[in-house]
Amino acid sequence: MNSTYIIKNIEDFEPKDIFECGQCFRWNIENDGSYTGIVKNNVLNVKKIKNDIIIKGTGKEDIKELCKEYFDLETNYSLIKDKLSNLDENLKNSIKFGKGIRILKQDPWEALISFIISANNNIPRIKGIIERLSKEYKEQINRYVDRSLLYDSTDFDVLKLNDNLV
Repeated sequence: MNSTYIIKNIEDFEPKDIFECGQCFRWNIENDGSYTGIVKNNVLNVKKIKNDIIIKGTGKEDIKELCKEYFDLETNYSLIKDKLSNLDENLKNSIKFGKGIRILKQDPWEALISFIISANNNIPRIKGIIERLSKEYKEQINRYVDRSLLYDSTDFDVLKLNDNLV
């Protein structure tokens, strides 16, 4: 099922800040400046146009509900940032620097594997390792925009059973 979810006039949502800050590694920038990634077996493409976020998705889940949870859309980030900015000047400067970051509610297993892989690595290398793991052990789910094949990422249980990886 293909669908589109548009979030109008949202503050505190900058795709570049979210997808390139180091908290996730399965999102890739497209030629048009949008980002494509995988969330719970759904392929999402996120693009900001002025103050609106356009999310196109293909998968089995309700894209609106999926995005509300994954992008933590129910949380008022402006209120939190205002409170934290009043506590400390360094915190205030950090908040300005990462003004568009949202805390993603990622799959716990993928977040753990990403964290382990991140030791002594840089972001491009981490992304490559995770993509190769997905390609080797997961099911192909779709093509999207100008990206190559994309693979499921939500459950690497197969790794627990593979003695060759230990």
